[in-house]
Amino acid sequence: MSHALERRIVPARGRSRRRWLWRGGAGVVVGIVWMLSFGAGVASAHAFLVGSNPPQGARLAHAPSTITLSFSEDVVTSATTVSVRLAGSNGRVPATVEPGGDASTVSVRLGAAPKGIYVVSWQDLSAEDGHQALGEFAFAVGPVSGALPAPAQRGAAPNPLRVAATVVFLLGLAVAGGGAVTGLVVDRSVTVASAPIRAGLLASVVGAAVAFLDEVGTGTGGLSHAALLSGVAALLAATAMLAVLARRLGPVLVALVGAGVAWAADGHPALVGGAVGLVVNALHLVVGALWAGSLAFMVAAALRYRAERALLVEVARRYARLALPLVVVLGAAGGLSALETLPSWSSLYDSGYGQLLLVKTGLFALALALAWAGRSRGIGRSEAGLLRRALPVEAAVVLVILVVTAVLADTGPPAKIQPVRAQALLGPAPLAGRVARVAGLVGELTVAVAAGSGQLQVQVYDPNGPARGARVGIDATYPDGKDVGLFPRACGAGCFAQTVTLPAGRTRLHLEVAAPGWPGGTWTAGIDWPPPATEPLLLGQVVAAMEKVPAVATRETVTSNTAGRSFTSVLAPLSGAKLMSLEPYSGDAEQPGLIPDVQPLSGGRPGLQVYLPGTPAWITLRLDPEGRLARDRVVDLGHLITDTFSYPSAPALSAPGPTAPGLSAPGPTAPGPTAPPSP
Repeated sequence: MSHALERRIVPARGRSRRRWLWRGGAGVVVGIVWMLSFGAGVASAHAFLVGSNPPQGARLAHAPSTITLSFSEDVVTSATTVSVRLAGSNGRVPATVEPGGDASTVSVRLGAAPKGIYVVSWQDLSAEDGHQALGEFAFAVGPVSGALPAPAQRGAAPNPLRVAATVVFLLGLAVAGGGAVTGLVVDRSVTVASAPIRAGLLASVVGAAVAFLDEVGTGTGGLSHAALLSGVAALLAATAMLAVLARRLGPVLVALVGAGVAWAADGHPALVGGAVGLVVNALHLVVGALWAGSLAFMVAAALRYRAERALLVEVARRYARLALPLVVVLGAAGGLSALETLPSWSSLYDSGYGQLLLVKTGLFALALALAWAGRSRGIGRSEAGLLRRALPVEAAVVLVILVVTAVLADTGPPAKIQPVRAQALLGPAPLAGRVARVAGLVGELTVAVAAGSGQLQVQVYDPNGPARGARVGIDATYPDGKDVGLFPRACGAGCFAQTVTLPAGRTRLHLEVAAPGWPGGTWTAGIDWPPPATEPLLLGQVVAAMEKVPAVATRETVTSNTAGRSFTSVLAPLSGAKLMSLEPYSGDAEQPGLIPDVQPLSGGRPGLQVYLPGTPAWITLRLDPEGRLARDRVVDLGHLITDTFSYPSAPALSAPGPTAPGLSAPGPTAPGPTAPPSP
């Protein structure tokens, strides 16, 4: 190639620019992936489900006319949604959400209600701080047993406005990003002053902004995950527009890559596959856009250099060296994304999402065939005429691929639903009367024990829910020292039940727990029988005492694996009221009794046992002589958290008046604030 041609199409300092480009782009991608994957783990309070009628696992002879849900704090009834479906089908039971007896309760009036297993899915909005929470529970009406069929696989219908916004965003990302890549490594005549690049930047901002406004407009309150990511994409695209002022393509491209990663974080592979899915989806989206955009600029070059055959062939050769790795990465990422989102090979042809994937794959193969023809004949044989004819057709095919991608992005993939057994969905029937509960962490498995109604129930959870394939061995030591081996029956996923009447006093259970894929181990739990009666008002007294405290310091120890390390941190002092607003068991001092499953500790020990069934969480509170928190112990799925509280600057509270049972000052043998918590 002549020096004249070299000066016209080779970017100045091309090698150093390419090095800066890859380093800068990789840094942005890694930073955004880290932020989106791990930056959302900020603790905050929510309105927890603390009870329902019917409760989880209830077996009823007749369908109820209403379902009542009770939360740990006030909720916005108009923003609380509840859907009811029959397990094993796509049928919905008509359900209307109505205000309950108070602001922390909602009622759901049911329409026609046949027999079967009812799955109740709820989503609330806290009236205290605007945080959302969601979950589900199940109960049965009539006799149910055996396996339930999997419902037909269907995906959600696409939202036309969201599809249009996605098309605009992707086109803008492709044109502006592809132009920046072209100017950096293919053709130096493409600069930030190029009209297509500026138009592409504007389109990317508009598309992301429309998607953001649509998400905000259809939300039920607060900023949803999808709205947040659309907003981040819009801000980064706007940053790319501002980077034009620097007259350098590199910063523009890096900001656009960031916008693409933020957009990809709301894609199906990212939502299903976590951080790995996010990386795969980001590569698929960003690399695809850069390939499409650089191809569009190649078409423009074919028109601009139509009278200069040698120059056109040289530009095409440089584009081909860029496009080849892009296409390889694009194909690999697309294949991994499909494997991540599709539940089976058959869903490729029996679901709308799979059929769209097949169309997209066929178009991609056609584009590759056209690219191969242009590379082997147009470039290899220096046939500029063939290049000029093949490039527009290839670009048109890629444009259609972008539109199909936009529709796919807003089409729900078929759910990975497997047939389940009725017992696995319902679990054991709820225990009646007084119930003694204790829970702990064994390896990475959460083990919960409940005793009542002449039955012992053991539930094993992995960090994602009931542990399938769990195994439990139990030996009991009664208060008189007698050893008894227990062989419970299975009652669902991770569930075991044993008919047994515990003698009065403390029975020690020695459990050996295992589940496929998770570290387990041994654990000894103490069950006191009979348990104290529930007294929900006692929790309100603790909350009221804490809200009077001006400052409380917290030393917190957290572990997610008892066979590994625990992590201890000292938190900055907070007011007692602020601390209570962050705790899941805080309830409401002005509305005591919101959390119904509250028991004083047995044996007259100063403290409470709190159970949150909807979370689920098992909480032990130890109190000091003033009725304030001395320690707490929280067990939830995959975590054991212990907090020790001190009051360095808090003045002594006035002597408390008469206290309810379980809140009196401890005797000489009561454990002090620094004693280790016990189950």
